[in-house]
Amino acid sequence: MYQALVSFNGWTFIAQICNLLIQMLLFKKLLFDPVQKIIAQRQNEVGELYTAAEEAKQSAEHDKAEYSEKLLTANEEASRIVRTATERAGKQGDEIVQEAQKQAQALLKKADDDIARERVKAMNEIKNDISQMALDIAEKVVEKEIRPEDHKALIEDFIAAVGDDA
Repeated sequence: MYQALVSFNGWTFIAQICNLLIQMLLFKKLLFDPVQKIIAQRQNEVGELYTAAEEAKQSAEHDKAEYSEKLLTANEEASRIVRTATERAGKQGDEIVQEAQKQAQALLKKADDDIARERVKAMNEIKNDISQMALDIAEKVVEKEIRPEDHKALIEDFIAAVGDDA
């Protein structure tokens, strides 16, 4: 019995070899080729994922650089706007101050002119009053003969009257 296990039979050996080749062909067709196709497909998918990830990374870096550039431009624009607004406000402030100074000078000039007019008016009124008093004194002098004491009294009355009117 043990001899049958160790013996060599040519036809059995050829049948076993053929059986082995048929199994290898079947395994290759049914298992190895589909598995190879699946592995190749997965490798392609992984490669595409890596390519897509690399493209996304490059796109993100490009977007980041573009964002940084826009942010820098926006900061510069904001600084320029603030600087322009500050300059404009300073100019407007200077213009307002100059206008106020001009108005103050105009008011002072008008006040000076009013004071001068009032002074002239007052002087004219005083002159009229003095003229009237002089006429009154002249009438009194003409009406009576003046003695030195009367003359002195008239002058004092005149001075007192001028002092009361002023």
